[in-house]
Amino acid sequence: MYSVEKCDDQFWCLLDVQTTMPPLLSLRWLESVLLEKKLGTQKSYLDSLKLFYDFWLVKFGVSLDYSFHRSKYADVESMVCELDAFWDYIIADKEITNVVLLPSSGDWQKSLTKKKRTAAKHCSVVCNFLQFLSDTYITPHYKDESPSELRRCRSAINAAIKEARERFNKFKASNSTASAGNSMRSLTPDQYLDFISVLQPDVMRPIKVTLPNGNVQIDWQLVKENKLNPINSFDVQMRNYLLTILLVKYGLRIGESLLLRKASFKKSEVSDDKWIMRVRNLHKDNLSDEQLDDVRNHKPQIKTESSIRDLYISNSDYKNLMTYYKFIRSEECKHDFIFSATVSPYNPVSYSTVKTQFNDVVDRFQKKFPVHFDSEYADAIVENITPHWLRHTWAYATMEALYQQLENKYIKSGVVSVKGIMEDVKDKLRVMGGWSEKSSMPAKYAKRFIQENANATLMTIYNNYKDNVLFDEEIPY
Repeated sequence: MYSVEKCDDQFWCLLDVQTTMPPLLSLRWLESVLLEKKLGTQKSYLDSLKLFYDFWLVKFGVSLDYSFHRSKYADVESMVCELDAFWDYIIADKEITNVVLLPSSGDWQKSLTKKKRTAAKHCSVVCNFLQFLSDTYITPHYKDESPSELRRCRSAINAAIKEARERFNKFKASNSTASAGNSMRSLTPDQYLDFISVLQPDVMRPIKVTLPNGNVQIDWQLVKENKLNPINSFDVQMRNYLLTILLVKYGLRIGESLLLRKASFKKSEVSDDKWIMRVRNLHKDNLSDEQLDDVRNHKPQIKTESSIRDLYISNSDYKNLMTYYKFIRSEECKHDFIFSATVSPYNPVSYSTVKTQFNDVVDRFQKKFPVHFDSEYADAIVENITPHWLRHTWAYATMEALYQQLENKYIKSGVVSVKGIMEDVKDKLRVMGGWSEKSSMPAKYAKRFIQENANATLMTIYNNYKDNVLFDEEIPY
């Protein structure tokens, strides 16, 4: 079998687990195509290719590379013919089977739809890989045939790949057509307030203690316990709370929050009560001469070049972060990252740890506030809450605030254009949220905002209109 591994934090690679060497075909694709892409994209593409390698080995008992070698690096067409079988393999939970499940109800159909989207994504990536093999190997460098015959072969293979890709694309969730409500779930104001009430750490009083060597130590005395919070440890409570504030108040991705170091914060020259938070990858961080090694197995990364940005944070939030960094997390931490694990050797905290504790908070939130999960209500939470929901919550609230701010500015200047206002709002949100120019996310938030505001306007009109009385008495419901 195969595994996708990161190599020296520089790139991802598909490796044969037994030989610990990369398969030739995947390595050539990596060198020629994938190395130019972002680390996250490399990982995603190679995960899809790994599934195809696994499928081929399970079905034929030999590796994909060996099959291609046996055909003298010519038979790309047979790989294209296996795409439908590969689709079935993914839908059947990575099993080779000829058993067809009968249609079932609701949840099963929803699960199947999600599987089809996932399978479509994997198959589309494999189509890219097969296209690369066709363009690379069906050439005079590898086949002793006339150029016209090779062009004919490539055209036939490329047409088959295009046809397969079109079949799979029907199941992919398009960014331009996907429902904004389904893909960008966020918390309503009431839901957020109740969620924060669960996440809120215990109220503690700092007690300053001067040690014999002159150093100052802070001990913490409990003032008020938050009985809703399922986490007992105060340092973990504070870490979870501060991470959440960064997501919901400043729109950071969870990976960006986990990359923050003490040197990521600089004093603002413009305002005495604000600090600048610099969102950077480690290898692009020129804030400190000290080179720090990130020992996490799955190292967080900035998503795109556009995600590298400077954000203002309030003085109070900065003080809370520095209080945690200096006085709450363990003094035995040997690194400069803000957020640390709570057990020795106190490495930078991992995403898996944060996600586990986040799920504990969500479970308590659901238990204490079941009304927010009641499907009787339109705003009910019917999916699993993830940390990324908080970024969606920030984005939508920020869009609303920006719209109101720019609307007032446009009105004062005598120019009122809803389209112009929204374009400005999307541009500002794109910069603040770290999205690239090609990203459709700001447009999706705008679509949701316009839909909800249009609906609210209509309801105001209808509610102000007085109907003639249709019934002479109230109907008991």
